[in-house]
Amino acid sequence: MRPWKRKRGMLRGGARYVTVLEPAERALLGELSATVADALIGRAQSAPKDELSELTGMPSGHAEAPDDPRLARLLPDFAAEGEESVEGENRLMRQLHESDIVKGKLIDLRAIIEALEPADNGQVSLTEEQANQWIAAINSLRLYLHAALEGHDGPIAKAEETDAMYQWLSYNQESLVQELMRE
Repeated sequence: MRPWKRKRGMLRGGARYVTVLEPAERALLGELSATVADALIGRAQSAPKDELSELTGMPSGHAEAPDDPRLARLLPDFAAEGEESVEGENRLMRQLHESDIVKGKLIDLRAIIEALEPADNGQVSLTEEQANQWIAAINSLRLYLHAALEGHDGPIAKAEETDAMYQWLSYNQESLVQELMRE
């Protein structure tokens, strides 16, 4: 991957953020984004049905944190253990907000998938809004991979491969953040 570069557009209405990804990088990023999106969709679809939410149209999520440590990293509790001012507050907050958080993460992951679709010599070009979604989505990918690394008990080669993906995502995110912050 080449570092992200900002290109000012005179006719297209604003700056674009551009990089070139190798075919293997595109495939990796697309597959990882789809994997995390599938996990989040599965979580959302497994949410219990609530009569009040059906009557009001307000979505309702799970009351308990995910069992999968990778999803638990993406959807942490709202309060640290023992810090709830009212018993059950964390469960209620999760029920009320988890579906919106999942929806936001899916929108951000979709931005990556859509940006990778046009195969224009490996070039990826983003608007500022898409770049911000890309950064948020990469953060979710990094959290998901980090949790996989923490619980890794397989072959060393697999751990090294996961760590290399994590480092590559970190570089991608840092490069894009630096270009967004550059005046």
